[in-house]
Amino acid sequence: MNYIMLALGFVLDLFYRILGNYGFAIILFTIFIKLLLFPLDLKQRKSMAKTQKIQPLLMEVQKKYANDKDKLNQETLKLYQKYGISPTSGCLPMLIQLPIIFALYWVVRKPIFYMMGVDKAEIWRIAEAFNAWAAVNADALPEALRNVVPVTYQQGMGNANTFGSYEIQISQLLFKHPEILNHPAITSWDNVLKPIDFSFFGMDLSEVPNLNAFLGIFIGRISNITSSVALLWIIPVLAGFSSWLTTKVTSPAKQDKPKKGVVLSEDEKAQSKSNPTADTMRSMTMIMPLFSAWFAFTLPAAVGLYWIVSNAIQMLNHFLVTKYMTDDISPEELEGEINNVKKSRKNRKKRK
Repeated sequence: MNYIMLALGFVLDLFYRILGNYGFAIILFTIFIKLLLFPLDLKQRKSMAKTQKIQPLLMEVQKKYANDKDKLNQETLKLYQKYGISPTSGCLPMLIQLPIIFALYWVVRKPIFYMMGVDKAEIWRIAEAFNAWAAVNADALPEALRNVVPVTYQQGMGNANTFGSYEIQISQLLFKHPEILNHPAITSWDNVLKPIDFSFFGMDLSEVPNLNAFLGIFIGRISNITSSVALLWIIPVLAGFSSWLTTKVTSPAKQDKPKKGVVLSEDEKAQSKSNPTADTMRSMTMIMPLFSAWFAFTLPAAVGLYWIVSNAIQMLNHFLVTKYMTDDISPEELEGEINNVKKSRKNRKKRK
């Protein structure tokens, strides 16, 4: 995992040095990661789009073999094979993306190590220089750091390593107050440090959006809310909204209601009342936006920005795949298959 984090840190730092803006570097980094995973993602989305497209046929097969689970599984598998659908295609991209998101979290949280290239054996120099500066500049410290100064540093990841827990905030202060780098622990070192500016359209992407202040709005507690605090709420709000929109766009289309005067069979009535897939998607539509917003409220805003851009790319991919890459299943062919299953089901009932 550490090799993944070092590689991601190198790429993110490269984009930052090229663009000169941390927010745009995160956006370009997200596009880079999505392009890297595009072949796997394309396979997953084509399979999902085809599954959605043949859903009416699958429902007919389910009606036909409602009382024969083994036969239902066999016929469903045959349909998947015929239309080139892989039921497990969605697992691999997710298994690959989860470590990347986890690694990105640490790259964002620890930019001094992963982007500025300060080895763990030398980070004590930064900690010592920061503590010396903070001791005489307490008023310049952000609220998150006021109760942890002087920060401690150990090479392990234990609770005593307060420097590691606040490394991104300390990194931002190195940019805002370059005089910190004039400390003897750093001037006696032969490494040239390049501080990082985490500002992006007035937002500090190194900060964690203040959830307590946001919730305080609903009980009228707004006296301590500053413009910088409020501006940062854009990230979790957009993270939640983009997640909702992504789930909405990529969810299977709702089945049309039966036309007036059409009498449904008992099987069709039962199917219309109970649709596990639809119920699951409705739950996801409600749960995922809340989870995404909470996720963005508990991590540095840079991770939330990655989440927003990732959702936007996901919607674009879905649109391209569903519109241009499932033409191998024609509506006429699908309609013919559905009619064949219906006739077979009626003949089966007659024989009984």
